[in-house]
Amino acid sequence: MEKNRNLYFTGLSIFTGTVLWMAWPPKHYVFLIFFAFIPLLYIEQDFYRKKIYRSELKLFLFSFLTFLIWNALTTYWLYNATLEGAFMAIFINSLLMSLPLLLFHKVKRYLKKEISLIYFICFWLSYELLHLSWDFSWPWLHLGNAFAVKPEWIQWYEYTGILGGTFWILLVNISVFYLLKRLNKSIKRIVKDSTFYLRFILVAFVVIVPIIISNLIKVETLEQSPKNVVIVQPNVDPYSEKFASGTYQEQIENLLNLSRKNIDSNTVLLVWPETAISRPVDENQLKSNNSMILISRLLKQYPNIKLIAGMDSYRFFKKGEELSPTARFYKSDSTYYDSYNSALMLDHNLNYEIYHKSRLVPGVEQMPYPKTFKFLEKLIIDLGGTSGSLGRQKEASIFKINDDIKVAPIICYESVYGDYLGDFVMKGANIITIITNDGWWGDTPGYKQHYLYSVLRAIEMRRNVIRSANTGVSCYVNSKGEIIQKTNWWERATIKQKISLNNKITFYANAGDYIGRIASLISILILLVAIVRRFSRKSLI
Repeated sequence: MEKNRNLYFTGLSIFTGTVLWMAWPPKHYVFLIFFAFIPLLYIEQDFYRKKIYRSELKLFLFSFLTFLIWNALTTYWLYNATLEGAFMAIFINSLLMSLPLLLFHKVKRYLKKEISLIYFICFWLSYELLHLSWDFSWPWLHLGNAFAVKPEWIQWYEYTGILGGTFWILLVNISVFYLLKRLNKSIKRIVKDSTFYLRFILVAFVVIVPIIISNLIKVETLEQSPKNVVIVQPNVDPYSEKFASGTYQEQIENLLNLSRKNIDSNTVLLVWPETAISRPVDENQLKSNNSMILISRLLKQYPNIKLIAGMDSYRFFKKGEELSPTARFYKSDSTYYDSYNSALMLDHNLNYEIYHKSRLVPGVEQMPYPKTFKFLEKLIIDLGGTSGSLGRQKEASIFKINDDIKVAPIICYESVYGDYLGDFVMKGANIITIITNDGWWGDTPGYKQHYLYSVLRAIEMRRNVIRSANTGVSCYVNSKGEIIQKTNWWERATIKQKISLNNKITFYANAGDYIGRIASLISILILLVAIVRRFSRKSLI
């Protein structure tokens, strides 16, 4: 009997992991996510009711299997860059995802059973908030990201961010789970059970009302400026060409030629992708850099244009200056320097501003908690350019293109952090640029997921998004999350689009991930009450 139950639960775990994968972008079966957690909740309930020996360990293993399948099927493309890194990301993320259900199973013994599934929601939201906040951050599979393919369902993200979507998904799963529990009764009893119909109406209400609200939200139609932006996708292979020294000059010429195709007298902003300037640039010598001089010749023909481009850069510390945790020693001059993944804004007179990427990719651009783990920096994966932990900027900063246009210069991975983008908006950004290099992952769901997440940022901030990818998808997204123009994979192309600006601050931009913070506070209270009751029971024995 026990063997059959374990086989049955193994099947349920595999089924759940597969359904979560089927519900995830870029696939359009997102409605499946409203039912995906029900098998896991059923397994937990069976363990709890029957007081199965070593239930915590078994529940953990079944949930781990579910999330391992989901992570592997959804983010397998990480192996294109590094097999070891893909394995670690998938394994650790699956491990962390298994903890909220296990914690819920543990504490419900000491708290009210009638509302116990609410504890699971709080624990899961707390996990997602943690995964947005610490140095091991990997929020790629946060549940609220699932609706990137359905912007018409989630216009209310401007009030809640993606954690609101996570709350909705879990609430629907729990509501349906409670409804299905009623179906265990005979049909005759259900017909006489008025509460069943009330529960059914409640489930329908929980599913449908957020969609109705989304469609009722009036999003202001932004007036297009006569000015335009030109987005360039150079389509350079990051493995064989991007960081090969012999191709550097060709890459710059390619970017300049692509830019010339679409810029005109009405263009005010030209956007190149992440590490477009791939040969490391000394920030203290930028104006004398040959590439910058070459670029400025193009800009001099159109003096109203400013360029935003990604570049590898470095900066030497002055004598006596406090060193950062990521500072590197330069033997030749016995000095220290930091390397950066940077966004550059440049004009025709070689005036410039630089933003250093702040949200770095764990294991690729940084060793988490570099003060503590600096001795492990050699394990950082080299994806071209400079390996080892990069320096980072402490806070958001914006680029002022002119009196009207103020840009949030977002670099690659930073675009999955809605709360962080809110910092740029609060500093005055009225348009968002995302520069990225999605070629590392090949023609896989990876680059598709990444570009679709920019839809979520557009809705959360009600800002138009300008996205330039080395290859993958370069696009222009309006403030409703609608993709206006986009390129294809492995295509050398440019896009020209009139600019629309919005200066209104959304509730979410101002409040950030408040849902996660509230859930974390409730989770701490739940744990404290559970601990007190556990020990008080022991003292009565």
